[in-house]
Amino acid sequence: MNHPILYTFRRCPYAMRARLAIQASGIIVEIREVKLQNKPIELLHLSPKGTVPVLQVSNEHLIEESIDIMEWALEINDPFNWLPRDFHIKNQMNCFLKKLDKEFKVNLDKYKYTNKFERQNPIHYRDKNLIVLTELNHKLETSKGINSEHLSYIDYATFPFIRQFRNVDPIWFDSMKLPFLKIWLYDLMNSDEFSSVMEKFDLWDPMKKPIYSNFSF
Repeated sequence: MNHPILYTFRRCPYAMRARLAIQASGIIVEIREVKLQNKPIELLHLSPKGTVPVLQVSNEHLIEESIDIMEWALEINDPFNWLPRDFHIKNQMNCFLKKLDKEFKVNLDKYKYTNKFERQNPIHYRDKNLIVLTELNHKLETSKGINSEHLSYIDYATFPFIRQFRNVDPIWFDSMKLPFLKIWLYDLMNSDEFSSVMEKFDLWDPMKKPIYSNFSF
């Protein structure tokens, strides 16, 4: 392996996390864009659960969770000081991100994918997430980042899910009185960093020449 291999899907918020951190670190990876409805056997052999992102660092080292990929990349190179150096702050960030993944994302799925949850009231789950949105708006009232004066690890790990939530009903979201959260969100959505990691790549084909990138802009 010349470079780590990243299995990714462009629109997956978990994969966005990984790509943003890889971009920040400057690490070059082989990009394998996959279609989740037709997962390549190579991915399933590596990671039977079949979710993305998956990072094959070497034949002996596989990373299957987005947060772990972020930390791996930033531990190698963190030029923008995304990772907190204080253990207690890092622990607080990770507790929030666990809540985001286990509660906010669950409610988001029931709000967004109405066909999968026909007996559920999507508005109920939309409104349950207002607690997290209000908390974030409060945190961003006095600083550029969620947990610091600059954008960091927690911002880029959270952003893809707030974006996904907003995109379910942009008109409703934009009508909400969450001014600091909306500034934070729209700045990230319109950033060069995000545009770069959202570049479209052809689906991976083992018969074609590999694609290498660090998602730089």
